[in-house]
Amino acid sequence: MKKSIMFQGTASNVGKSLMAAALCRVIYKKGYKVAPFKSWNMALNSYVTKDGGEVGRAQALQAEACNVDIEVDMQPFLVKPKGNEEAQVIKRGRPLGDFKGQYQSDNYVKEALETIEKSMDNLYKKYNILVMEGAGSPAEINIQNRDLANMKVANLKNTPVILVADIDKGGVFASIVGTMELLDENSKLVKGIIINKFRGNKASLQSGLEFIEKKVGVPVLGVMPYLKDIDLPEEDSVTIKEYEKKQAAIKIGVVNLPHLSNFTDFDILGMEPEIELKYIDNPKDSLINYDALIIPGTKNTTEDLSYLKEKGLAQKIRQAAQQGKEVIGICGGYQMLGQKLIDPDLTEGSRKTIIGLSLLDIKTIFSSGKDTYQIEAELNQNNNRFKGLKEVKIKGYEIHMGQTILGKEAIPLFNIIKRSQKECEIKDGAYSTKLAVWGTYIHGIFDNDDFRRAFINNLLEGKGEIGSKESVSFKKKREKALNKLAKTFQDNIDLDKLFQIMDL
Repeated sequence: MKKSIMFQGTASNVGKSLMAAALCRVIYKKGYKVAPFKSWNMALNSYVTKDGGEVGRAQALQAEACNVDIEVDMQPFLVKPKGNEEAQVIKRGRPLGDFKGQYQSDNYVKEALETIEKSMDNLYKKYNILVMEGAGSPAEINIQNRDLANMKVANLKNTPVILVADIDKGGVFASIVGTMELLDENSKLVKGIIINKFRGNKASLQSGLEFIEKKVGVPVLGVMPYLKDIDLPEEDSVTIKEYEKKQAAIKIGVVNLPHLSNFTDFDILGMEPEIELKYIDNPKDSLINYDALIIPGTKNTTEDLSYLKEKGLAQKIRQAAQQGKEVIGICGGYQMLGQKLIDPDLTEGSRKTIIGLSLLDIKTIFSSGKDTYQIEAELNQNNNRFKGLKEVKIKGYEIHMGQTILGKEAIPLFNIIKRSQKECEIKDGAYSTKLAVWGTYIHGIFDNDDFRRAFINNLLEGKGEIGSKESVSFKKKREKALNKLAKTFQDNIDLDKLFQIMDL
């Protein structure tokens, strides 16, 4: 039995990723071997497979919903925008190169479809069912001849398509009719419609649902409610989450960089009851009320560092550090904290050398190679920054270009003891001997419950408050959220019709 279903949308950000995750969990709970698949994705939120391949974060979540390890065949192409119409193309987990403008020639499309079909065949050797996801809209007529995410892929295996539409944006019925008409012959692949993000009484929609079914000749499988409290990562930075809690003991600000990536690193912090988490968008905002500032990962470190300087945020961050505020850098943000960033081959931007924020005694030299690993680490034996974590293992992943060299006034934060399941001994990160400033290359660092609790307690104790031993369990929180998503899907979608469409 080799079955597949594909969620496509009337637009970007209509909820395709979460619909796919929900169905993945429903099918897994029914005892099938199921896997997610997204052939081509443009996103800055990425993750690393066990063997070091880079894929989209949404597909990693979907694999988690299937209770399987994410692998590169589940997303053969990932495109990461760098700015100025340039993007890095990642093929089967490895960088293919940086491309500018309309790089998708006829030969590229043909070869890419061959790679996509091969990945699907590889997955079918291991799994019974593929739950597939498109990207954006299949009705973008200006790119239909080179769209590697939607109907070209559905046609490879004659995969039935479920069209997802977002009613919260308004104009949901027009978007469905317009999409179906622009699909022409490909509309025959659309076998069902899901209306997503509805607030209100579903009875008020009945006449519209009946009209749509008659107009396009496709059944509406259900209406999903607007999900307010499903703590699951979104796909890209158009949907970053803030966690406002006016009475929170700790306020953390994340700098919203132009090329912000992997912002899901911080979602779990916002779920902690003691923390209010906000993104700093306005350079005029005061940073004095934050207890900690985080400079996150970025796809273009040197350009985003220039942005901080031009907008005056660099000076404000330095002042906050001098006033005793904790300043943290993750990946590209860690590199920015240093004295100097050297880019001899212009792999990051348009500058060969740029002065950093000078809050850590480190310098970074960029190169064309890219480090992508799942890692296991432990606290460096000389580290006094996080007491009580000497025996704790830290898990996460690296996605970065360049090597960072520590000076005399920077102390290594971690020892990486495993990279992609192979034992090693590599120093990572650094903290200042003079300021409450530290950084690391490890993405997912705050997903480690013990480390996160130590970080929070340090901030509490710095304010004269008593720390706690209790913390949100990241794993339990994720499982609960996936199960809740799946139940909501089951309660609102006609599964009998959906499984009939899948020929299950």
